[in-house]
Amino acid sequence: MAEVPVPLVPTTPFTTILNFRDVGKTVNQLSGSSILREGRLMLIVLQPDKAAADDQVALTTTYGIRTIIDLRSKSEHQAQAEKSIPDPSYLSIPGINYQLISLNGSAFERALIRKLSWSNIARLLYHFSTSNRPAAIRTLTTTVMAPQGLTPLGLTTLSSSHSEVLAIFTLLSVPASYPLLLHCTQGKDRTGLVILLVLLLCWVPVGAIDKDYRASERELVPELEARLEELRAIGLGDDFAECPERFVETVLRWLADRWGGVEGYLEGVGVGSEMRERVRANLLVGDGG
Repeated sequence: MAEVPVPLVPTTPFTTILNFRDVGKTVNQLSGSSILREGRLMLIVLQPDKAAADDQVALTTTYGIRTIIDLRSKSEHQAQAEKSIPDPSYLSIPGINYQLISLNGSAFERALIRKLSWSNIARLLYHFSTSNRPAAIRTLTTTVMAPQGLTPLGLTTLSSSHSEVLAIFTLLSVPASYPLLLHCTQGKDRTGLVILLVLLLCWVPVGAIDKDYRASERELVPELEARLEELRAIGLGDDFAECPERFVETVLRWLADRWGGVEGYLEGVGVGSEMRERVRANLLVGDGG
């Protein structure tokens, strides 16, 4: 795995929570200018089975988090429950607006199913009929996801998960949602995709977006071996633990070719001009309270 040369990206301030970043602070440092308001939008990898109590409390007391958007799927929550991992303590803290928005939800799954052969569709239906969701997911991972790779799957997410993107940007458009924390499992793929859209909307230089995205690879090194074991168990290759070098470039080109850019894409999924302006007002320096 290639080392990511991003010395300007702050490392996580926590001891037991990986890949925490204040997106505004990071972007401002990387771009060398004051573009985004700091202390507004955070990304993180949450490990409720490993996080120390003081780290969990600091999310709200130190950073004042009001909203947490969890982008994980039903199968990921099921896997957490099967490990008997208790819910993070912040779920019970009054005042936290906890939102479950599975970015790769039913529409994404249908998009993958359409790529299956008839025999694999039969296997998938059998697993679902016997309530064996993990086996059904493995059918998708081994026959569709692994052969495609991370970057094409990111484009599939953008193509299919329109209602989920709208739900996320609806929350981002509300001033009372902030400070807001966004996470999935690693904080680099689904979270990285959403952050990419937000930063493009806020006119952040592409170079800064790319460095911010690729910094997650460095931040996740402490749990790399455990993550590789999990990926291999569901039929995915080691490359799924990486941040592809041309990910941001490819997504940017796809948005331009298919939608005329991020504004056209967001308009197409239902994030209208007024909502986009509200998101910018919440995040850009000098654009709101």
